[in-house]
Amino acid sequence: MSAALLEEFGRGDARAREESWRYSKMALRSLAQQDFVAADPQAELPEALRARFDWRETRGRRVVLVNGVVSGRYSDFDDVGAMVTVGETGGAYAVRIDGKVDEPVHIVYVGVPSTQPSRWQADTSMVVVNGFARMIEQHLGVDGAGVLGSVHRRIDLGEGARLDLMSLCDLPESVALYRLLEVRLGAKAALHATHVLLGGRLQRLDMQVELAGEQARLESRGVFALRGRAHADTQLDVRHVARDTVCDIVWRGVADERARGIFHGAITVAAGADGSDAKLSNKNLLLSSSAEIDTQPVLEIYADEVKAAHGATVGQIDERALFYLRSRGIPLVEARRMMVTAFCREVLDGVADADLRERLARRMQAALPADGLQDA
Repeated sequence: MSAALLEEFGRGDARAREESWRYSKMALRSLAQQDFVAADPQAELPEALRARFDWRETRGRRVVLVNGVVSGRYSDFDDVGAMVTVGETGGAYAVRIDGKVDEPVHIVYVGVPSTQPSRWQADTSMVVVNGFARMIEQHLGVDGAGVLGSVHRRIDLGEGARLDLMSLCDLPESVALYRLLEVRLGAKAALHATHVLLGGRLQRLDMQVELAGEQARLESRGVFALRGRAHADTQLDVRHVARDTVCDIVWRGVADERARGIFHGAITVAAGADGSDAKLSNKNLLLSSSAEIDTQPVLEIYADEVKAAHGATVGQIDERALFYLRSRGIPLVEARRMMVTAFCREVLDGVADADLRERLARRMQAALPADGLQDA
């Protein structure tokens, strides 16, 4: 079944698909050994879980999918406005925005277990014809028998359109999730995407972005904070196709206990995409001798007059900075917590909404180790 999962999870030729899963083969093999049944789209959501997505600031603009199917019972999208259209299109759930929309649209995906391991999948799309939009994407799960979810999303930004996308994937240990996000940016379109990845038996994010129009711009910010046996695999593939396009990528990773994180960031500047500006930075912290992080930046340039830079590091907490904090009377555990939190919060600086930024920071901090380095 692992070959079938590889075929299902990914795009491109078989060899490229196989290579992209190199560091997650064991996790995938473990999933392949289970027999999954179809997940129940009518599953009841516990009150405690509902409270995690019932945000006051998104009431009236929230769509909830339970095990891959839109739930009329838990959704609340009566106040989306005339410029926002939501509904089913060709079997996929679609959002279309035509104009400036100040309030965010909140899309929630929930995986709920059955009495035996179960699977679900969802197909969604978003088109921003013009103007400006904000979207919050939230992934949650209920612990129990294993759940394997799969989400395929497409985002198309028209000429001059702008989208702020914030994604929080916060999973229990029994839930695995594969996400394929395909984005196309037209001329002068701009996407600012922030991803926060927490927990999960296996969570994989494939983000494929095409800067198709001149002066299109991508800002990608992300962090994974993992502990226990959590496993997160992030694959970014950004393609500069048109002239004077810009991508600015900043990702951070933290792994504690026996967790494993993978980051692969590929930037391709195609022939004819002169004037492109591409930057990628990936920094990671290991908080345990048993944790592992693998990072691989890739840069391919086939055009002239290009500015490009990339770099990646994996290390431990700076002992000199730690000593400085302790010399100011800060206890060791608190000093470590401060440094790790500051390291992760850097990626949240671009979230314009202060309340949302603090909400993300609190949840991320709660996912970090409670007592600093586990085996220091």
